[in-house]
Amino acid sequence: MKKAFYLIVATTVMISCRHTDEQANIEKRISVKTQKVELTKSANDLKYSGTIEASQTIPLTFQTSGIIERIYVETGDAVKKGQLLATVDKSDLQNIYNVSLAKYEQAKDAYDRLKSVHNKGSLSEIKWVEMSTNFEQAKSSMELSLNNLEKCNMRAPEDGIIGKRNIEPGQSAITSSFAPIELVKIETVLVKISVPENELNKIKKGLKANFSVSALSDKQFEGTITNISPVANTISRTYDVKISVRNTNLELKPGMVCDVILSLSTGKEMVLIPYNAVSTDSDGKPYVYVVSQDNKTVKKQIITTGNYQGSGIEVISGLVTGQTIVVEGKEKLSDNSLISL
Repeated sequence: MKKAFYLIVATTVMISCRHTDEQANIEKRISVKTQKVELTKSANDLKYSGTIEASQTIPLTFQTSGIIERIYVETGDAVKKGQLLATVDKSDLQNIYNVSLAKYEQAKDAYDRLKSVHNKGSLSEIKWVEMSTNFEQAKSSMELSLNNLEKCNMRAPEDGIIGKRNIEPGQSAITSSFAPIELVKIETVLVKISVPENELNKIKKGLKANFSVSALSDKQFEGTITNISPVANTISRTYDVKISVRNTNLELKPGMVCDVILSLSTGKEMVLIPYNAVSTDSDGKPYVYVVSQDNKTVKKQIITTGNYQGSGIEVISGLVTGQTIVVEGKEKLSDNSLISL
C-alpha cells in the first residue's frame, strides 16, 4: 500500500517538473520575425536634386531704338505667334514712311502715264529707262521705310508664355544687359541634374527617370533623359544631364526644385537581405542569426557584405538561398537561443 502511494507521489512530482520545465522553456523563447534568403536582381538607384527649366527660352528685343510707348502683355500671359507684345514711339519713322509713300505714288503715276506713250514708240528709250529707275527707287525707299516702321512693333515669334518682362513704358528700347521680354515654351520642360564623373557612365540617353516636386505636394512625374553634356563644369566637376517631361497641364514651372531617382537594373542576381538583420561583433565582423530547420533555435553566422541596395545590403558569402534569418528581435538573441515565430 505504501509502495503504491510513493509511486503515485513520484509520478506526480515528475509530471509537475516536466510542466515546470516546459513552461520555463516557453518563457525563455524570444519572439522574432524571420525572412527566407533568396536571390534578387540587382537594382541601383541614383538620386539627385534637379531644377525644372523651360524647353525653350527666347529673349525678345526691339529692332530699333526709341522710347517704349506701350506694353500689351504681363508675365505669365499666353501669347500666339505674331501677337503684338510692345511698341516703340514711331512718330519719326511714320513721317519718313509718309514722305516715301508720297514719292512712290508720284513716281508710279508718272510711270503708268508714260508707259502707254513708250509702248507707242513716242518716248525715247533713255527717257523711259530714267522713268523706270525713278519708279523702282521710290518703291524700294517706300518698302524700306515701311519695314523700319514695322520694327517699332515687337511681336511673338512663336506660341508661348511670357516668362519675364523687364521693361516699362518710357524706358529706352535698347538695353545691353538684358532682354526686354522673354518668351518661354513649357508644353515640354527639362529637368536639369548634375551628375558626378564616377556615375556618368551609368547614365544613357533614353533612360527613364522618376521625380517628385515638393511645390506640388510631392506629386510624381516620369521623364526621359534626352541630353548628356560632354563637358564638365569647371568648378563642381559635374556633368549636366537633362530629362525631358511632357507638361500637359502646364503645372511644372521653370525654377521648381525636384528630387530625381534613376533606377538602374544591372541584371545581376545577388543575395540581398534587410540591412537591419545584420549585426557587428566585437571584432567588427558582420553576422546574422540563422534559424534552425525545426524553427526553434538560432545560430550566429558570420557573413561578408557588399554594397547597400535601397533598404537592403548585399551578402557576398556566408548565406545560401533557402536559409531563414532573423530580421526583427535579434537584439536579445545569442547562439542557440530559443525563439518563437
